[in-house]
Amino acid sequence: MDEQKVKKLKELNYLLLNCRSIDEGLELVTNKLKDIIEVDRVSIFIYSKTSNMLWTYLADGVEKLIIPADKGIVGYAVKHKTIKKVNDTSKEKLFYKEVDEMTGYKTKNILAVPLLNDDNDVIGVVELMNKKDKFNQKDLNIAYLFSQYISTPLLNMLKHRKLEVKKENDDFI
Repeated sequence: MDEQKVKKLKELNYLLLNCRSIDEGLELVTNKLKDIIEVDRVSIFIYSKTSNMLWTYLADGVEKLIIPADKGIVGYAVKHKTIKKVNDTSKEKLFYKEVDEMTGYKTKNILAVPLLNDDNDVIGVVELMNKKDKFNQKDLNIAYLFSQYISTPLLNMLKHRKLEVKKENDDFI
């Protein structure tokens, strides 16, 4: 990994450790991740096991999206608990083009990284879209590291919010 990317990763760590809230931290850190991997967009999906749905906790350029957890490349990451790299969505049968139709966005390539808790259960997926070049092994390593950074704080925040909204019976948390 080149020296510039290492420097940016250290900045990412500093940002996460010094944020006042998980919301602020995730936005800052995902923007830094976009810069490091050189992608157009980053989304963080939360997985609801009870409804088998994914919803966007954070997504560039769109409001909240809700999609079935068995659809698309993010669905593959959920089901297999593994990173899924697709460098040409037009040739990928797993690609869930309905999201592009809903959002008006043209996805060319995707890197989907599952977010796992300590019990190796999926809590969500980080999705990186439209890298200028093809995704490579370094990108996978950086994205995996990012997923490790945010999994525990994200899970803690979701547990806290679940307690706050329990009266509302919010199925997605």
